[in-house]
Amino acid sequence: MASAGPRRDVGIRLVVSDVPGDDPSVVASGPTIPLAGTRELARKYATLYRIDLPPRAQALLAGEDNLAPLPTDPLLARNSMRTIASASLSLEAAAGLARGQGIGAAILSDSIEGEACDVAQVHAAMAREIAARNRPFSKPVVLLSGGETTVTLRGRGKGGRNAEFLLAFAIAIDGVDGITALAADTDGIDGSEDNAGAFADGTTAARLRRVGIDPLAALAGNDAYSAFAAIGDLLVTGPTGTNVNDFRAILVR
Repeated sequence: MASAGPRRDVGIRLVVSDVPGDDPSVVASGPTIPLAGTRELARKYATLYRIDLPPRAQALLAGEDNLAPLPTDPLLARNSMRTIASASLSLEAAAGLARGQGIGAAILSDSIEGEACDVAQVHAAMAREIAARNRPFSKPVVLLSGGETTVTLRGRGKGGRNAEFLLAFAIAIDGVDGITALAADTDGIDGSEDNAGAFADGTTAARLRRVGIDPLAALAGNDAYSAFAAIGDLLVTGPTGTNVNDFRAILVR
């Protein structure tokens, strides 16, 4: 795509990043980003990993020229890239909104990855520390984080990674006052369900038990969607038309 563009005009790439860390060569596979890859390198990896390439691919790799313009190619001298939406920008906007209301804001990271339940435990431990000891941040404060967690399926329940994160978080803050949390996918769809995410606080686990749902069993069965639906705490926005990964906000008062 980069080589097919105009050769005399200025090229400006506007990027909406759904990739933790915002590496432009990874966002949408970086169709306009120059790479140092060569046909020789591609052949090397095909041989290394014993990839049986179809004849058309073999013919493509038979030449000696580069597969794409190199970073030093004059073709790209007047090109530039601007990130117009990303997890980092969304978190900064949320932090600004909170500070405008007199609430402190701490952006933990815009590129958190890992098992949703494990990430929830770390967030919950920090929230409990603030609630009990006013450290490492003073109340009131909102903890913000982004990135993209994962879920290891163990059951046949319903729910995406943000609902799973929040159910694990709710269990970890069970009975703690002054903590309220939101976790959502910014595209409006958490996993394959119709919700963007959910809400939770220190009463969530108790309210689940009151309606006959064991929070631990729901988490073990990957059934966070059903759990939050039962107490009316799903966040449903519909498709947002964009995607800058997960968004988590934890208010400690």
